[in-house]
Amino acid sequence: MKFLFCEHPRRPLSKEGYCSYYGEIFYALKKQCDITFTSKRPSKVSELGQNWDAIILGHAHTDAGHGKPHPLIQDTNIPLFPILNKEYAGLEGKLNWVKSMNATACLTVQHEIEKYTNVTKIPFHRFMWSCDENVFKDYGDGYTSDLFYSGVVRSNQHKNLRCKILKNLSKLGGYNLSIYARHEKNNYEGKVLSPMEYARKLCGARITLTTPSPANLVNPRYFECMASNKSLVLCSRVEDELVYADMVKEDENCVMFSSENEFFEKAIYYLDNESERIKIVNQAYNHFINSQTWEHRATELLNIIKKYINKP
Repeated sequence: MKFLFCEHPRRPLSKEGYCSYYGEIFYALKKQCDITFTSKRPSKVSELGQNWDAIILGHAHTDAGHGKPHPLIQDTNIPLFPILNKEYAGLEGKLNWVKSMNATACLTVQHEIEKYTNVTKIPFHRFMWSCDENVFKDYGDGYTSDLFYSGVVRSNQHKNLRCKILKNLSKLGGYNLSIYARHEKNNYEGKVLSPMEYARKLCGARITLTTPSPANLVNPRYFECMASNKSLVLCSRVEDELVYADMVKEDENCVMFSSENEFFEKAIYYLDNESERIKIVNQAYNHFINSQTWEHRATELLNIIKKYINKP
């Protein structure tokens, strides 16, 4: 079988830099199947050629902020599988886009696949991110910080916990903190780490803070921490068990908190109890290697596609 992976020209094929998952999934698929990459913004599917058993539309086609993705007319019989991105912005337009092209099935990291299926009448499947284990790993440098806090701070993040914690980091005054937060109230000013700077700092921290992205998206940082085999995932507890599913398990591959006070209690406890911290770190690494790598993701995606293209 021959597949085509079509990505929007706004996102060149790359394994490094911002949103590296745009390229990493293609490279993972290429190890398992006959797949070709193209960078286009077609108006009709036929513009992509006819000799494909299936076409995958990459993340950047729906990286459109609150605007609508570029219209695409399905004028072939080739099965079409778009991957949604940033479901927290302009979701209605993105779902209409999927419906209008009569996609065969759609992939999303968001957990509400039944809801999306009912709205569009198009089958949705959950398809998660991962991370590059050649980048997120134990570099053998020892620890450079106790807590790593990185990324943007917005009020629409889960319970606004990132903001509340940032305001009270003085409670960890006796510990070595690595803070690279960029707040919406300051128009996201601040240093943006290079991909390797980010990886080295995360992999050199005893604990890394993460919370779901807006719309309860389980972002790549969860998997980056697990892959490091160095940094403990300290993440916010969610109400809907479908969000984390079997990927993130409290006290098995992460430590969870429901409030900023609980965050500080848990952070101090595990920073002061190394054997318990490293036990969860090691369990998280084994969980990642055994079920959450890009190799696993590529297999999952191909199995989804084959269910549709092998139908009589």
